[in-house]
Order: sequence, then structure tokens, then C-alpha cells
Amino acid sequence: MTAATGCATQETLCWDFEEGALPAGWTAHRDEFNGQLLVDDSRAWSGRYALHAKELVGGKEGTQGGPKKTIRINLPAQFGPVLWGRAYVYTTPERPASHAGLFNARYPRPGSTARAFDTLDWYEVATYQQKYMAIWHPPEPPGFPEWVQVSNTPLVLNAWVCLEWLFDGANGSHPEAAEPRVWLDGVELKWPERFVFSDPPTTVPPMREKATDFLVVETGVFLYQGLSVPTDWWIDDLAIGKQRIGCGHGRLSQ
Repeated sequence: MTAATGCATQETLCWDFEEGALPAGWTAHRDEFNGQLLVDDSRAWSGRYALHAKELVGGKEGTQGGPKKTIRINLPAQFGPVLWGRAYVYTTPERPASHAGLFNARYPRPGSTARAFDTLDWYEVATYQQKYMAIWHPPEPPGFPEWVQVSNTPLVLNAWVCLEWLFDGANGSHPEAAEPRVWLDGVELKWPERFVFSDPPTTVPPMREKATDFLVVETGVFLYQGLSVPTDWWIDDLAIGKQRIGCGHGRLSQ
């Protein structure tokens, strides 16, 4: 796996999508309801191309099931239990109320030899009720009981933002993996709303199982409830690594 332009160190993996197609190693994953996920030149943070979730629509708000268009890639062996990420994201024309995932990273459960995608614990960066959100999940399906953190920061529309995240599955000597942390344009988000989501409901928080190595990451857009307004997202200059990558000062393209 080769690093794209702009990677700070050899341990950082970067994708700027300037090939004009899916970068090597990425494969299509989820594909539900209407819309497309492609690399095109309709809008970019820097350079010419970006990953574009185009005109996603389908399902009904408040009802499970929504448009999902994603890609995934396997990480190098022994990546480790700590994953920093950074991506530039642009959303238009409206803020979805439904849960809209943008990025997740997954790792095996402690003591398990299972490596299939649906056997892995995972962290997620998303939006919900028009605000930024972060979650820790057990394997999906069902993906719950999950620990949910909802910010008081509205999803930014019609402008590029830099999202950064830290998934610390080691968390030092603590008995559980750390809660996810997220930054917007360099400012760490606060989580005034925190709860357990489960079906049937429970108030007992899940045990956030600790990680040895992250195995796979997924990006694109995946909605868990319906979306009635056709919506576009662009993702550019995606990077992950073992240390904070930062936002830098790339060239803004409209």
C-alpha cells in the first residue's frame, strides 16, 4: 500500500483520490437504495478529484433502513490499537436528521480468532439529528448495544470542514477502550448527549472491549434511517495513522 502525496510519515496512510478512480486496495462494500459513490471532479478540497456520495436518497425518516454507499480497505498487519484519522468533508443541501455514518474502523474482539467484517468491534464518526456524533459498537449485526455521543455542534453545510478523530482501543491501563474523540477544524467536540442505544432498550452501557490491532476501515456515507431529500457528500484527503495527522493548509478548490 503506497502513501499518496501529503503523508507526513511512512506510518501515515493517505488517499487524495487524484487517480480519478478508487485508489488501489479499496473495494465497494455497502450499496443500498438510490445514489452513487464514485470518484469525480465535481468538487474537491485540493487537486481535482474527491470521493463523491452523489444524490443519496431512499427510505423514510424515523424508519430503519436508508441509503448506504461505502468502500472499505484492509489495514497493514499489526497496525496497532490506536487509530487517528483526518478527512475533509462537504455536505449539501440539507442536514440529515437520520444517523449518517462517514467513517469507521474495526478490530477483533479480545481472544477471538474471527476476522470477518461482521465479527468485529468498531468505532464510528457520523452525524445524527443534524449534529456531529461518535459511537462505539459491538459487531454488526446488530451493532448494539452501542455507546452514543452526540455533540451540540450542527453539521456544517455548503463548506469544507476538516474532521479529525481518535479511536484509542488500548487506552493505557484502563479496563475498557477509550470513548471516541472528534475534532472539527481543530476544535474538539463536546458530547452533552450521551446514551446507550439498543433494541430492546437498555440503560446498561456496553463494555468497550479493548483492541490489539485495527484491521479494516470503511468510508463513504451509510444512513441507518431514511433520507427523503437527495443529498451529496464529498470526502477528500483522507488520512489515517498512529499519531495525530492534523488539518494542514491544503488548497481549497470549489
